[in-house]
Amino acid sequence: MDIISRAEWGARAPRSRTTTTWSRRTEFIVHYSEGPTTQTPRQIQNHHMDSNGWADIGYNFLVDVKGRIYEGRGWLVVGAHAPDHNTSGIGVCMIGRDGDATAAAKNAIRWLYDEACRRKGGTLAKRGHRDVTATSCPGDQLYAWVRAGMPAGSNQEDDMPEYVSVGVTDAQSLPPDTWTTVDWPKEYADSAHHHWNRGGPSLVHGPARYSLTANVRIKGLPAGTELQARAIERRESDGKIEAGPIAEYVASEGDTFVHYALPADTVKDGSRVRFQVIHYGTQTAQITGGSAKVLIWEQ
Repeated sequence: MDIISRAEWGARAPRSRTTTTWSRRTEFIVHYSEGPTTQTPRQIQNHHMDSNGWADIGYNFLVDVKGRIYEGRGWLVVGAHAPDHNTSGIGVCMIGRDGDATAAAKNAIRWLYDEACRRKGGTLAKRGHRDVTATSCPGDQLYAWVRAGMPAGSNQEDDMPEYVSVGVTDAQSLPPDTWTTVDWPKEYADSAHHHWNRGGPSLVHGPARYSLTANVRIKGLPAGTELQARAIERRESDGKIEAGPIAEYVASEGDTFVHYALPADTVKDGSRVRFQVIHYGTQTAQITGGSAKVLIWEQ
């Protein structure tokens, strides 16, 4: 496996560093960040250096749910992840919360363990953070895997899609001639935190393949008013939008129901999928209800 270097993920220079030797490395300690899977190593480093006052990011390595490995302090730099075990232990952090550990993340952690043992020329003890200090880290799911011996597996379970189900519970204004991004205040299912900012518009974070079905109820449109709906990808770095297929509708008497289906599409790394509607009437209408369901295959 490849390790994403500090330079590649934009690490800050450490204030200081202390090294150790492989003879003093005796254990391999697994952590989780207890934050969203969308956290970046740089965000974690900023917190460790600016809020905790540490010299650098605390972990030796980090792994995300897609199985990507990020260099933290590295193999032989003493970390700041477990008091009294920073010299003896290599600290590896999964970016995410309890329940977020994927097969890809576990395989990456196991690869790091095997590589550490290869470099040491011996076996390291497998530990969860809670084995060496009073904490809930690395969460029950990941800790159970550590206690089972960190078995290596396949990525077959990742072929099963993630599932997002959200709904509209509060009325939202729909002005004329303006693409309006639908917010989804109600979250029914989202184990992988694609709708991570509860109550917001995001449905899928990339890179991923997905299929989307969205339904909204609109009140206040005269019969015959033209409407459109679309899915978009919004790039997080600069807000740039890439629009997907547009579907067209005509308002009916009373409430108008918009049903939008996108059987298959992809979203790039660093972008999020949102759903938008527009009408070409003369007065502001309201989105009064709706739901969206998404199947997601992360890449």
